[in-house]
Amino acid sequence: MNPIRPLEPVLVDQIAAGEVVERPGSVVKELVENALDAGAGRIEVSLQEGGRRRIEVRDDGAGIPAAELELAVTAHATSKIRTAADLHSIASLGFRGEALASIAAVSRLELISRPAGAAAAAVRVHFGRMQPVRAAGGPPGTRIVVEDLFGELPARLKFLKQTSTELAHAAAWVERLCLSHLGVGFHAEHDGHLLLDVAPQDDLETRCGAVFGAAFARRMLPIAERHESLALEARIGPPDSGRRDASRVHLYLNGRWVRDPRLLRAVREGTREFLPDALYPALVLFLAVPPERVDVNVHPQKLEVRFRDERFVFGAVVGALRRGLAAAPWAARRVGGVGEAAAPQRSAPYPTPPAGNFTLRERGAAPALRLEPPAAQPRAAPSAGAGAFAVGQFLSVANTFLVREVPDGLEILDQHALHERVNLEDLRRQLRAGGVLAQPLLVPALVDAGREEMEALLRHAELLRSLGVEIEALGPGSLAVRTVPAALSRLVPERLLADLLELVAEQREASADALMDEVLHRMACRGAVMAGDRLDADMLHDLLRRGGALPQDRTCAHGRPVRVHLSLGDLERAFHRR
Repeated sequence: MNPIRPLEPVLVDQIAAGEVVERPGSVVKELVENALDAGAGRIEVSLQEGGRRRIEVRDDGAGIPAAELELAVTAHATSKIRTAADLHSIASLGFRGEALASIAAVSRLELISRPAGAAAAAVRVHFGRMQPVRAAGGPPGTRIVVEDLFGELPARLKFLKQTSTELAHAAAWVERLCLSHLGVGFHAEHDGHLLLDVAPQDDLETRCGAVFGAAFARRMLPIAERHESLALEARIGPPDSGRRDASRVHLYLNGRWVRDPRLLRAVREGTREFLPDALYPALVLFLAVPPERVDVNVHPQKLEVRFRDERFVFGAVVGALRRGLAAAPWAARRVGGVGEAAAPQRSAPYPTPPAGNFTLRERGAAPALRLEPPAAQPRAAPSAGAGAFAVGQFLSVANTFLVREVPDGLEILDQHALHERVNLEDLRRQLRAGGVLAQPLLVPALVDAGREEMEALLRHAELLRSLGVEIEALGPGSLAVRTVPAALSRLVPERLLADLLELVAEQREASADALMDEVLHRMACRGAVMAGDRLDADMLHDLLRRGGALPQDRTCAHGRPVRVHLSLGDLERAFHRR
């Protein structure tokens, strides 16, 4: 066995660099962030071979005095913080003093800088070996060139991908930082070809246009909310822009781009009813919170954060996205009858979540359902906002879709998605009124469960009772359901209980508010008619009557479309008539 010996300083720096420098994109991120911290008004990025061969970043920022150049490329030397207390109020993008030293440890780096009114100076560092500072020429600002990244570290070099992949990562960082710093101009090129060129501007829509395309940016919905200790501003794309990955989700905390899993969950939760399952929207979201309420020093690349009041921030994001999307131009028109819905006969003691927690405020209660069938609407000149459904107009297709003619084409409803949305809105209305009306079962439904599963579910017994579901243990390994929501006549109690056991196991760390919302979604789905279920005239009439009174009927509880509209133009194009 070899004796224990301290590592050489150069080797220590190269090992430490692995936490900061993963690929050329990491270098671009760190250098552009340094330029922004230096107060640059314009930043230019030039790449060769995706950054594998060469990365150059130029800025017109404050510059670094010649006497500080060696410190600038030395580990843990920084102008951003002085004491441990400064870590609690960080306003800059960088602060650890690691970036330049880490990059210099794994590449050939040259730094040329000139403060205003001073002479320029330069320093070179080749894989951790620093050369003397020398005089140089150049305009005010800083120019950094990084070449031969990982050239002396073959174990790291072999993990780099092909040029197109590395370029995509590097360009993504330029776009991310471009979106969050509107007052800074950005220019980026690769092998002499232009990637991005934007002037300083105050208009987020214009900057979004540079990243997403101008036409798409015009379709993005603005959202803005302000709460005590939190401000939120966002631009979100329409539902048809959803993607399986989160590549177009840009989250910023106090100007810093983050990829925090808790914030991503908040985005999914806030958009789940407007996008199909597993899809992420195109989103640019800015959060501003007091620096002392967030810790950005919990991740090597500062991509994850820790909030002092995580539940409040989660709820603010979820609530803002839900409210904004519910009022979006692509959301359904509010239609329906008048009057008050009957109050539930029984309410459970579990309280409705307070404002300022996960649900900041609920949308107003949906209008009561009409008792008489809506009158058929004339084919020509329909009233603006008319959306109630008349039964006689619909044709059932495959016991799954309901099709009717509308003045400008065809409208197709998914019977399961519509019923699911009807159920969800009905349950929410009852919950706001104090509790979901429960229907006792003549014979309790029984399900076998393990001890841990039972204990986990029984801890939420009061929450479930407020949702119309009463459960109890009937001895070791056996659970019983005694009541289910009265409005969900198609619900199978045993299936519901199995779902609840699975849900609680999956959501062990979820708050009561988040769990309540998930249970509502599951019950709304399980209590709905399914694709292939044959509906008689009374059932169809009831579903369409209730659907016509929905405040939001574009999507089901899981974000799938409830209705699809085919215009006359769509039909004519399908049949090659235009």
